[in-house]
Amino acid sequence: MWVSKIELVCFKSYQRQEFEFPEPTNGRNVILIGGMNGYGKTSILEALYLCLYGKDAIAHLARAGLKADDSRGYPTFLEKAFNGEALRDGRDTMLVRVVINKTKTKAVEITRKWYFRSNGAWTDEEATFRDVIRGVPEIPKSDGKNGFHLSDILDEIFVPAHIAPFFFFDGEEVKKLADQGRVEQVKQGLEGLLGVVLLRTLADRLRNFERSKREAVANVDEERLASLFRHLTENERLSADLRKRGADAKETRDRLEGEFQSLLERVTSAGGGGGDTATYKDLVEEREQVRNRFRESQRKLEEILAGRLPFHLVSKEVMTAFQNQLEAECRYFQWDAEKRALQPRQLEFESAYAEQTSPEIEPALSAEQFAAIKARMNAAWARLFYPPPDDCADEVVYSYLAGSERDKTLSFLQNLSLGHQEIQEILNEQSQQSARIDDLGRRISRLEGIDRDGTLATLTRELKAVQDKITQLDDEWRGDERKLIALESQISSQRAEYERERKKLDDSSPARSIMQKSERVRRVLDDVVPALFPLKVKELAAAMTQVYKQLAHKDQVGRIEIKDDGSTVILGKSGKSITFDRSAGENQIFATALIAALAKVSGVKAPLVVDTPLGRLDSRHRHNILQFWTSEKTRQVILLSQDEEIDAEFKKRISLSISKTYLLDHLDVGDGIGRTTAHEDAYFMEARS
Repeated sequence: MWVSKIELVCFKSYQRQEFEFPEPTNGRNVILIGGMNGYGKTSILEALYLCLYGKDAIAHLARAGLKADDSRGYPTFLEKAFNGEALRDGRDTMLVRVVINKTKTKAVEITRKWYFRSNGAWTDEEATFRDVIRGVPEIPKSDGKNGFHLSDILDEIFVPAHIAPFFFFDGEEVKKLADQGRVEQVKQGLEGLLGVVLLRTLADRLRNFERSKREAVANVDEERLASLFRHLTENERLSADLRKRGADAKETRDRLEGEFQSLLERVTSAGGGGGDTATYKDLVEEREQVRNRFRESQRKLEEILAGRLPFHLVSKEVMTAFQNQLEAECRYFQWDAEKRALQPRQLEFESAYAEQTSPEIEPALSAEQFAAIKARMNAAWARLFYPPPDDCADEVVYSYLAGSERDKTLSFLQNLSLGHQEIQEILNEQSQQSARIDDLGRRISRLEGIDRDGTLATLTRELKAVQDKITQLDDEWRGDERKLIALESQISSQRAEYERERKKLDDSSPARSIMQKSERVRRVLDDVVPALFPLKVKELAAAMTQVYKQLAHKDQVGRIEIKDDGSTVILGKSGKSITFDRSAGENQIFATALIAALAKVSGVKAPLVVDTPLGRLDSRHRHNILQFWTSEKTRQVILLSQDEEIDAEFKKRISLSISKTYLLDHLDVGDGIGRTTAHEDAYFMEARS
C-alpha cells in the first residue's frame, strides 16, 4: 500500500501542484521532499490529514505535532489555509486529492473540496471516494450520502483517524511532546492503538445523549401532572355543578313565572285595575319587561368591562404582536394539517413508482443509482413541506389554545372596537329604564291603595315575594354564568396543559428505558477501558525495545518495560533499571521508538509521512534514524526535510533507498502572499557549510 498521488489546488501557498510517488520496489521506499522552513513542507502533511479526515483531523493534528487552534476550530483553520492568490483573484474553491494504491492495478481516490465566499469565509465542503481499476475511475460516492461514510472505508483499507498520528507526524514537534512527559505520551499511544479514543468518544456521546434525554424527562414532573389532574377534575366537577344549578334555576324560574302570572290574574280580578288607568296586570308586566331590559343592559356593560375594555388598556404594539402571533400560529397549524394529510401519499407514490415497468430503462439502473433516485424523491417530497412557509410561526407560544379557540380569539380581536358613545348609550338606556321602573312602581302602589278588605294587599305582597325570588334567581344565574365562563376558559387551558404534560410522560417512558440502557453501556465502557491496557502493553514494550535499540547509540539497554499506568522503565542487560539524561536527542529517540512501535503493533501496513524527521539530532542519531526509515523496504516513507537535516551528504548515504525526490521553491508575490512550486527529481545540491 502506498500513496501514489497528492494534488493540491489553492491550498496554502500551493496554487496547483501534483506530487506523484512510485511504488516501493527494489528496496527503494523513501520519498524525499526538501524545502526551506516556511516553504510548504508541513502544508503537505496538513493537506493529507484534512483530505482524509475532514473536521475530525483537527482533534488529531496536535497529537501529530502539528499546530491546530482547538479554540477557534475547523472553519478558522480552513480560512487560513485558503490560498491568498486565489482569494485575491476571486476564486472560491480549495481542493486536495489523495490517491492510495493497494496494488498496481487497484487504487482509491479521495477528493475533498471546500467552498468559500468572496470575503474568504468558509461555507461548505464535499468529500468523494471512488475506486480506480487499472487507471479507470468508477462512479464516485459522496461522504455522508446514501449510507456511505468515508471514515468507515478508511478504517477498513487505510489508517483510522485515531491512529493516524503514529504514521503521519512532525518529528521535531513529537519530540517536544516527549519532553512534556513520557507517561502521558505512552498512555496516549496505547489509547489510540486500542481504540480507547473511540470508546471515550462513544462514552461522551452517550453521556450527552443521556443529558439531553434527562432534560426532556426532567420537564415531566409526575407530582405536578397528578396535581394538574386533580385541579382539572375539580374544576370539571364545579363546571358540572354550575350547569346543573343553571338547569335547576331555569326550572324554578319557569315555575315562579307561572305563580307570578297566576297571582297577577288574581290581583286583577280582585279590583287591581279599571277606570281610566291601565290595569294592574299591564303595569306589573310592563315593569317586569323594563326590568329585563335593564338586566340586559347591565349584562352588556359587564361584558364590555370584563371583555373588550381591558384590551383597550394594552399598548397597540403588544396587541399587534399578540394578533400577529396568533395569525402565524393558525397558518402553522393549517400547514401542519395539510402536511399530515398528504404524508401517507408518499409511501403510496413510492410503491406505485417501484411497480412501474414501462418504459424500460436501458441499461438497467444499479442498486446505487436506484437508491440515489429514491433519495432525490424523498428530498423532493420533503421540500414540499420543509421548511414551513415564511409566514408560519417559528414557535407556538399559545399552545394551550385549540385550533377553534385560536379562530374565536382572532374573531374577538377583529371585533374589539369600543367607543365612548357605545358605553354612554348603554348608561343612558339604564338611566331611562331605572326611571321607568320607579314610575311604574309608583303607579302600581296607587292602584294597590284602592284595596278595601285587604285581599288585594295580600295578593300584592305574595306577588312581590314571587317577583323578588325571580329577581334573586336571575341575579344568581348571571353570577353563575360569569363563573362558568371563567371556569370553562380555565378548564380549557388546564386540559391542554395536562394533555401536553401527559404526552411528554408517555413519550418519555421509552426514552427512560433507552437512557437506562445507555447508562449500562457507559458503565461497561468505564470498566473495559482500564482492562484494555494490559492486553497490548507487553507487545508494545517488545516492539519499542527493538526499535529503540536500532535508534539509540548506547548499547547498554536490555529492554523497555511499560507498566499498566503507562510509565516506562529502561532496563540494562543485567535487568537493573538505568537512567539517561533526558536530552533533546534522547527524547526524540524515545518518541520515535514509541511511534514506530505503535505503528508496528497496530498491524497497519500504511506509509509513514514524517515532517522534520531529524530535527536537531547529532550525526550518530541521524544515521540511526535514517537507517530505521530505510530498513522496512516495502513500507513507503515520505520525509519532509529542510537542508540541515537531510543534506546532500546524508542523501547520498540513503540514495539506494530513494525512489523519488522533490525540491520546493518559494516566491513572494506581494501582499504577504507566497507561492510554492515543487520541482520533480530535484533536491538540495550540496550541504550547507
